[in-house]
Amino acid sequence: KFVIIVSGFLLMACLLPGMIPLNQEPAGPMPVLETDADKVIEVLNSRNYVELGAFAEERYTEEDFAKPGTLTFTVKVPNDQPVYFSYGWCTTTEEILTQNFEHVTVKLSINGDALGNDVIHPVSFTRPDGLVCLDYGVLITEWPAGEYDVETSANFDQKINDGLADYDAGDYVFQYNVTVEESAATSKTPSPSP
Repeated sequence: KFVIIVSGFLLMACLLPGMIPLNQEPAGPMPVLETDADKVIEVLNSRNYVELGAFAEERYTEEDFAKPGTLTFTVKVPNDQPVYFSYGWCTTTEEILTQNFEHVTVKLSINGDALGNDVIHPVSFTRPDGLVCLDYGVLITEWPAGEYDVETSANFDQKINDGLADYDAGDYVFQYNVTVEESAATSKTPSPSP
């Protein structure tokens, strides 16, 4: 019996290292996320990109966005132009914006993998109506065709006011079920010459 037990342990010891992956790779293809903040600003200023939410099939009201919960979007995008997705917040003054972000934690993820500060770029701007804003965004420059789960979330650890209205504490989550379609330009293959 002892020999059988020892043999079983030795066999498991030999097999176990090959059964446990040492480096976990993403389950599917991952898009290219821009790490250079200057390049992100350049693309945003050139307006040579599309906003992820612009492709959403669903439409929600201001009231839907103004309360904690999850809003789900179905999105189909071509893979031939940069795509920007973000979580942004605007207030009536810079002071209120700073105070609000003392109580707001923003997270962005793709396929369940949280994105880091190397690809999430904060962008400050003032809208034409005078509201001051801070946007935490990611610029995707290449997206292999496929399906992706993209999420932006903001946790408000207490009720906050943007200078216009109150917003309850809680999680404000935007879930994008994204299908990236190969564009006609990238799917063409050269024809053989006669």
